[in-house]
Formats: sequence, C-alpha cells, structure tokens
Amino acid sequence: MRSPMKRFQLVAVLAILTAPVAYWLTLSPSSVSPSSLYAQQLAESNQARLDLDPQLLAHADALSRVFREVSKSVKPSVVSIKSLVERPRMSRGMRGLPPEFEQFFGDRFGPFGTPPEDESESEIPGGKVQMGLGSGVIVRSDGYILTNNHVVEGAAELEVYLSDDTKFIAKVVGTDPRTDLAVLKIDASGLVAAPMGDSSKVEVGDWSIAIGSPFGLAQTVTAGIISATKRTDQGITPYDDFIQTDAAINPGNSGGPLLNLRGEIIGINTAIASRGGGYNGVCFAVPSNTASRVLSDLISSGKVSRGFVGIRPASVTPAIAQQLSLPENQKGALVEQVTKGMPAEKAGIRAGDVIVSIDGVDIKSDSAMRRAIGETKPGTAVTIRILREGKSLDYLVTVAALDEQALAASQQQSMETMERLGIAVDQVPADIARRYGLRDGEGVIVTGVSRKSRFVGVKPGDVILSVNGNKTNSSDEFLEALGEVRQGKGVTFVIRDAESERMITIR
Repeated sequence: MRSPMKRFQLVAVLAILTAPVAYWLTLSPSSVSPSSLYAQQLAESNQARLDLDPQLLAHADALSRVFREVSKSVKPSVVSIKSLVERPRMSRGMRGLPPEFEQFFGDRFGPFGTPPEDESESEIPGGKVQMGLGSGVIVRSDGYILTNNHVVEGAAELEVYLSDDTKFIAKVVGTDPRTDLAVLKIDASGLVAAPMGDSSKVEVGDWSIAIGSPFGLAQTVTAGIISATKRTDQGITPYDDFIQTDAAINPGNSGGPLLNLRGEIIGINTAIASRGGGYNGVCFAVPSNTASRVLSDLISSGKVSRGFVGIRPASVTPAIAQQLSLPENQKGALVEQVTKGMPAEKAGIRAGDVIVSIDGVDIKSDSAMRRAIGETKPGTAVTIRILREGKSLDYLVTVAALDEQALAASQQQSMETMERLGIAVDQVPADIARRYGLRDGEGVIVTGVSRKSRFVGVKPGDVILSVNGNKTNSSDEFLEALGEVRQGKGVTFVIRDAESERMITIR
C-alpha cells in the first residue's frame, strides 16, 4: 500500500504533465476558432457530398466528354513542323572569328589557339540545323497539310512529325504571304484529315479548342472562347480579318487548328498579341473560309487568284475626314493613288476619292477594301461607291487579276529608279493637294531624295509640277520627262510646297 506522500508525488507529476495539454484544450485563444471552423467545414463537406446529385453534374460531364472526343478525333490530324536551314561549312580554326581572338575560344585548340596537327586543315562539315518549330493540320487523307507561311518561309527542308512521331520530309505546294498561309504535301496516304468548318457561323462566346506544339510540346490541347470576329487592321497581314480567341496559344502553335465543339476547323492559329512573346489571352486565327479558298487555289495552281483594280488605299482617319470636309466619324478607304491604265482609272475613280462600299458591303478601312477586291473573282464587275466633294457616286469596275510578279517588279523598279536618279516620286495625296491648292491629279510629290542625288534644293514633300516645261502629273510622266533630258544639259523643275511655288534649275 502506497504512502500518502507517494500518492501526493504521483498526483503532482501527473498535474505537471497534463497542465499544458489542459491549457491548450481549454484556455488557448487559438483553439476555439479553428475547432469550430473545422467542425463547420466538416458539416458542410458531408452535406455537399449528399447534395452532389449526378443529375447536377450531367451537363458538366457532357461538356468534358465533348472536349475529350474532339481531342481524340483531331489529334491524329495535327502535326509538328520543324524548319531546317543550311549550316555553312566552317574550318576548325576560328569559324569566322578574328585571329586576335583565337586563343580565347574552343576546347579543341592547342596553345595560343592553334588546332592540333591532325585537324589544322580539316573543316566542320555543313548540314541542316533547326531554325523554327510550328504546327500544321492534315486537311486531306493523301497528305496535304495546311499551316502558316511564316512557319515554312526560308526553310531549306521541312520535317513533319505525325502524332505517333513518324517523320516525313514535306514539300511546299504553295504559299500565300498575304494571308500567311501555306500548303505542304507529304508522301503518305490513309491519314486522318480534320474537316473544315464554316467560319461565317462563328459567334462571340462560342467555345474554341486549339491543338498544336507550343514550345515543342506536341499534341497540346487548350480551350477558351471566341473573343471577337473580323479583327482587322492588326498589321499582321495585308488582308487582316482574324478570329480572336483566348484559348492559350504560344510560340509553336502557329499553323495549328482552331476548332469548334464539332471538331471542325474554324481557323488556323497565326499570331498572338503579347508584350513578352508569350500567351496573354489575345490570339488570332485566319478564318477557315479564307483558308479553304487559299487551300483550293494553292493545290490546283500553286498560287492564289486575286482581284485587283489598281488602287492604293489608306484608312480614313479623323484628321483626313476633317481635311476632306467629311463627317468626323466617316469610315472608308481613301484612294491615295490610282494606277494608270488599270480598271479603277478607266472607270473614273480618282485620287482623293473615299470608297465607302463595294457591292453594297460597307468599307471601313483600307484593309477591308483590299480584302473585298482581293476576294473577288477576276472578270467580275463590282459597284464601287465613293464620296467626292460631298457627293456620293457609283462606278462600275471590272476587277482584273492581281499579278504578284508584275506588282513586285513595279515596286522593284521604283526602288531602282530611286537608286539610279537619287529621287523618288508618287501621286500627290488628296490632303496635300488641297493644302497646296492643286487640282486633282496635278503634279507628283517627292517621297525621297538620296544623299548622292544631283537634285540639290529638292526635298521630300515638294510637289514637282513640271520638268523642263513638261507637265508631270504621274510618276510615268516624271520619268519620261527626265529621260528626255540630254546628257550634260540642265534640268528645270517647277516646284510647289505649302508656302510658295518656285523654279529650280539644276546643271
């Protein structure tokens, strides 16, 4: 039997051991709140489990299943594209480095940068190195692939990888820089082709799915909604008319498909708006209807057939509207220049006119005008409505075929003329003509003067009215007048600017 003292000692020890625990459970201010809060959360959790009625989840599960099935159905159609460029042959010396730096570079060099004797005359062989990575989508089971022009541009060789990593070497069927699209062909058959959808039926708020190879991560699926349609004037292509989406698109996604919930292609992912180069929630895709037309033309003829009327347009800004005495909110395409002999000039359209509609479709910018004419089949007559001096006029214009080579040659000729003569001119814009008090089509404006030019005293912005007494109301007339100047003879210009009209003789 224990003594009273031992019992007292045992009770004291137990009190010492249990006191902190009792304090924690009963007196600690932090113990009350978490315990009651956790109990409340536990009760809510149990109740939520009971309330998770399968019927409430049916719609969400159905949507998840849609995303799963779309991904499965289209993944075999999405490819990764590696663009390769030629690497030049290099000596095992300094590979182009100045001799004074040789001793500091390369672990294959001997003392003071001298290569070992057995390698002193050898070279590092040339070969192909990867330049870029993009995506594409198979649109025909016999190996036709739609992608972006910028994915394939400048490549010496293109490697295409299917969803199972099977590699093919692709050939370029055709490219269209104006829409940033390209068509490739691989030697394969029995492939899974993704169906083309109707982008005209796409509406803001629709679900959208993107599949591609962002940062080289092949077969990546992201989803979002359609943020906007008909996004123009983004400065990405001459024919800007994009679908905007917030589905995550990053470098490497270019050329891949944007899909609807039926697994149909509604766009080809092309660009992102980003300050840092990565995804910021604003992404652009070329509409599938545009892509389908380009695809058909490139497969059938290797080039895209486009309309052309010989007009260089510019958007009507509030400043231009004010100068032309138009309503402040007037939209349209200002005719900056009309090419001589082309359909617009033949029909009577002049520089300074403002195009407001084509075949009844409103024209709100220069890109809208280019797109409307470019998508018109050559030989088709269209009604172009213009504003001129406060009047609305209609002109029937028969659209010609755009000759890309001739257009490029003309631009090249202008550059060569600038280099040869040291001066470049163009048609006088309507606002400058009004400011200088000129008639429509009168004179040519100087757009550039090189440092080596002999035409001292002539500056950009001057309007040349005549050369040696010959009127110069177009670039052709200006060049023709200069061509008549004999070697060693002087040239007399009549020039007008914002302040005066003057005569300059250059010998």
